[in-house]
Amino acid sequence: IGVAIKSRQERGPVRVGVIGLGTGTIAAYGRPGDVYRFYDIDPRVVQLARGEFSFLADSPAKVEVALGDARLTLEREPPQNFDVLAVDAFSSDAIPVHLITREALGIYLKHMKSDGIVAFHVSNRFLDLIPVVARIAKEQGAHAVLVNDDPDDEDESLRSRSDWVLVSRDPKALEAKPIKDVSEPVEEQPGWRLWTDDYNNLVQV
Repeated sequence: IGVAIKSRQERGPVRVGVIGLGTGTIAAYGRPGDVYRFYDIDPRVVQLARGEFSFLADSPAKVEVALGDARLTLEREPPQNFDVLAVDAFSSDAIPVHLITREALGIYLKHMKSDGIVAFHVSNRFLDLIPVVARIAKEQGAHAVLVNDDPDDEDESLRSRSDWVLVSRDPKALEAKPIKDVSEPVEEQPGWRLWTDDYNNLVQV
């Protein structure tokens, strides 16, 4: 997510959406003039993020929190014109499938600038979601790359392993230097059906 945001920051203030608040760490990327809009369904998570952690309060960006199911909220909202939308809700063994379907991506893309980037955080010990995102991107006429960050034991930067699939309707957005330096193509799995609101297969992945 860092390289996706950095690729946009070089052009001025950015507007970032985040599905899945957690402790609010992504707000640490914020700068004066930026807007970070978080979506979360659980009021207790919002309470913890504001009461036990300081990422939201410390961010120089303007921080907004929308409480409720992120997909339903985005369906009701006018276009947000995000530079980056992070979909960060798939790291557990019980994932919200309705956030990673062809129809869901269609909703996200309506809220993006023409060259905006939807970033799916697909790090998961149990599920291989990379081909799922590759396929739904293709079905929506979008392009996708994988950023796999796996620091070695000698790395002292405090980074942790993570997998992100970056999706954009504009292929040039994914060729920006911060992304191109660390990304690789994503591959579909032959024989895997497209995930839609009517079909998914968690056992297969």
